[in-house]
Amino acid sequence: MSLVLTEVRGEQKLAKREFKQTTIKIGRDPVRNNLAFERARWPMVSRLHAEIRNEGGRWYLTDTGSRHGTLLNGQPISAATEIQSGAIIQLGRNGPIISVELIDETPAPVAPTFSETFIDDEAARAQAALRAQAQIHPGVQPPVQTPVASVQSQESDYTPAPSQPHLAPTPTPSVPAAQKPVPVLICQSGSSTQVGREYALNRDVTLLGRDPAADISIEAAGAVVSRRHAEIRRHADGTYAIADLNSFNGTLVNDQRIAQPTTLHDGDRLQLATGGPIFRFAHPASAPLEARAATPTRLRGSELSKSDPKIGLRTIIARSQTEQKTPFAATNNAQLLFERRFDGKQDLSVGRGPENDIQLDGLLISKHHARLINTAQGVQIEDAGSTNGVYVNGGRVSGRRLVQSEDVVQIGPFVLRVDPPSGIVVFDTRSKTRIDAIAITESVAQPGRGSRRLLDDISLAIEPNEFVGVLGPSGAGKSMLMNALNGKRHTTSGRVLINNLELYQHVDSLKQSIGYVPQDDIIHRELTVYRTLYYVARLRLSRDVPANEIDQIISEVLDVTGLADRRDVIVSQLSGGQRKRVSIAVELITKPSLIFLDEPTSGLDPATEERIMKLFRQIAESGRTVILTTHAMENVRLFDRVVVLLRGKLIFYGTPTEALEFVGANNFVDLYNKLDAPVESELAGLESLAPKATKAQRLTYEQRL
Repeated sequence: MSLVLTEVRGEQKLAKREFKQTTIKIGRDPVRNNLAFERARWPMVSRLHAEIRNEGGRWYLTDTGSRHGTLLNGQPISAATEIQSGAIIQLGRNGPIISVELIDETPAPVAPTFSETFIDDEAARAQAALRAQAQIHPGVQPPVQTPVASVQSQESDYTPAPSQPHLAPTPTPSVPAAQKPVPVLICQSGSSTQVGREYALNRDVTLLGRDPAADISIEAAGAVVSRRHAEIRRHADGTYAIADLNSFNGTLVNDQRIAQPTTLHDGDRLQLATGGPIFRFAHPASAPLEARAATPTRLRGSELSKSDPKIGLRTIIARSQTEQKTPFAATNNAQLLFERRFDGKQDLSVGRGPENDIQLDGLLISKHHARLINTAQGVQIEDAGSTNGVYVNGGRVSGRRLVQSEDVVQIGPFVLRVDPPSGIVVFDTRSKTRIDAIAITESVAQPGRGSRRLLDDISLAIEPNEFVGVLGPSGAGKSMLMNALNGKRHTTSGRVLINNLELYQHVDSLKQSIGYVPQDDIIHRELTVYRTLYYVARLRLSRDVPANEIDQIISEVLDVTGLADRRDVIVSQLSGGQRKRVSIAVELITKPSLIFLDEPTSGLDPATEERIMKLFRQIAESGRTVILTTHAMENVRLFDRVVVLLRGKLIFYGTPTEALEFVGANNFVDLYNKLDAPVESELAGLESLAPKATKAQRLTYEQRL
C-alpha cells in the first residue's frame, strides 16, 4: 500500500509526498511525526494532531485528541473515518490543507522506523540529523528524542515526570552489526550506568529483570521492572522471540504490549514496562521488518499516541455521540493483538494456558476460559467454567450464545471481535484505558423547593496513563464525581464511557479493570501483610492460578508499594502510611487499568504524604490511570491534570500550572484558599440557627448550606 499526499496553499500545490508505511502520523513535533508543520506558521496544529492508518487495505483518518480538531472534506471528524483518493484533510479550521492525491492498492513494504518525508524545513533538518546518525551506526536505529523547541514552546501542554528515563544517543557498536555472530540488545534508555551497553544474546534463554541473578539485570528504580520480567529464547531456526513472564507492568515490542511470545526482528524496540528501560534488538541477519506483514496470524496494532492534553469539550462530546453508531467503538482505543481463523476447526479454545488456540495472559483469565464454536448459524461462545466469566455486551454468558460482528465480547481486559473475513480478532485494553464523562448530573429533591444539583452538567476526558487530581473544598462534590466515574454511583443523568463502552451498562465486566481505595482502610488488621494479599488473590484471581504464581504477584505488588520489608508484619502494627500502602496493594493484585482513591493522604504527615503521592505518580507512569480526590495542595504539581470543583460545578480542567493562571493564584495553597473563600463568605452571612428551631427550620437552614 502507498499513499500520496500534497500540501495545498491557496491555488498552489506543493511537492507530492509518497508514503509506504501503514501508519502516517501528522502534527507539530518533527521527530514523532511523519508529516510535520512548524508552529510559527501553523499554531493551530497540535504536537500529535492526527494519523492516517491502513487497516484491511483501506485508509482511515483519525484525530488523535488535537486541540483544534481535524476536518475531512470540510467536516470535523470524531472517529476513524475512511478516506478516498481526492479527499481534502485540514488540521483545524484555517489550518494547513492536505490533498489525498493517490491511493495505490498494490501491496508495499513497511517503511523504516523513522520517516524521511517532512513538509517544513525545520522538520526536515531535525530528521536529517537522525538519518545521519543511523548511517554512522549501521544496523542500529536512532532513539526518538524530543526537540528542545517543543519543550520551550509557549504551549507547554505536557511536561514529562522527572522519573521518566532519559533517552541517550545510540552508542557506536564495538563491532559492526553485520559482523556480529549473535544479536545484541542495546540499552537506549534507563539507568545511566546501563545506557549505551550492549548485551550479547548468546544463550538459548536470556532472562531480563531486576533480579541480580538475571542474565541482563536491570537497575530500575521504583520496581517498574519485575524481578523476572521477560525472557528471550533462541529457536533452532536461528530466530529469537521474547516472552513476558507475567510481569507486573508488562513488556512492549515497538510500543505494543505483548500477550504471547513474539518473534523479534532487526531494529525492534523493546521496553520493559511503560516508562521502563528501552532496548534496541540489533540482528541484521534476522528477517526484515517487512516480514511481519506477511505473517498470517499477527496484525499490526494501532498505537494510541498521547493526545494533546488541551482537549476541548466539543471533541469529547462529538466522539461520545458517535459511539453507538461507530462499529467496534469499544476497540477504538485498544491495541490490536492478533487474529485467529478457524481454518477448518469446529471450535477455538480461549484461556491462559499455552495449549489454547487463543492464549490470553493475566491471572484473571482461567487456564481454560471459553470456547468459540463455528456453526452454520454463525459463531457461538460459551464459558468453559471460568472464574471471572465471559461477557457479551455487558451481560455474563451462561450456556452458549450467538455472537454477531457488532457484539462486544469481554474476557478480563481483552475484547474479542467476530470478523467474518478474518475470524476472531483480539484487542488488549491494558494501558489504553480512556474515560469520557458527558454531562454528569446528580440531583436531589428538596421538599417544596424543587431539586438541587449536587453535580451540575460535568463533562471531561481522561486520557490513558494520566495522574488526575480532583480538587475542591468540602462539599464540592469530589467523592460523588469519583464514584460516578468508577461505577459505584449511577447519577441522575449523563454518561460515563470507558473506552467507548457505557460504564453503567457494562459495569459487571468493566469492574475487573477498576480498583478503588476508600478513604478509610478496610483491611483486616489481625493478618500479616502477606496473608492479607494472599486471601485477596484467592478471592479475585482465577481459582486455577497455582500457588507459585500467587506468591509471584504478591511479591511484585509488595515491591511496587515499597512493602517488601513489611511482608510478615501484622497490619495493626504498621504506621498509617504503611496501612494505606497495604490498601493500595490490595487493589493492585488484579492489575487494574484504572485506580480511584478517595482522600488517600488524609491524616498523614507531610513527608509520608509526599511519598504516597510519588507512589501514585509511579503507578500512573507504569501504564495505569490514577484518579484521586484530595484537600492537600502541597503535591498538586505531581498531577498531569486537575479537576477543580466548586459547589458541584466544574470550574476548571487542565494542567496544574494552567489552574494557577486561571484562578489567579500564586501557589496551590493560595488556589485552595480562593476556592474556599466563596463558601466561607456565604456561611459568614448566615444568621445562627435558633437553639429551639423546628424540624422544618433546621431543614431550610441545611438547604441554604
